[in-house]
Amino acid sequence: MSTTELKEEIQKAVEQIPENAPENLLQEVLGYIQDVSNKITEKAKRAEYVKEIIAEDEEVFRKLAQ
Repeated sequence: MSTTELKEEIQKAVEQIPENAPENLLQEVLGYIQDVSNKITEKAKRAEYVKEIIAEDEEVFRKLAQ
């Protein structure tokens, strides 16, 4: 499944939550979605930091590789 298809399936699943679902269950679902979103953001930040470190220390890495 593509990313777009997965997002569509997630959206469909959220839309199927009954209107009379208990508030605590809705809070739990919202918290889970927010946790996933935060983890994605954190992972992207870490990847960017790694890129910066590699760019800054490129010469050192070249010397180590020799």
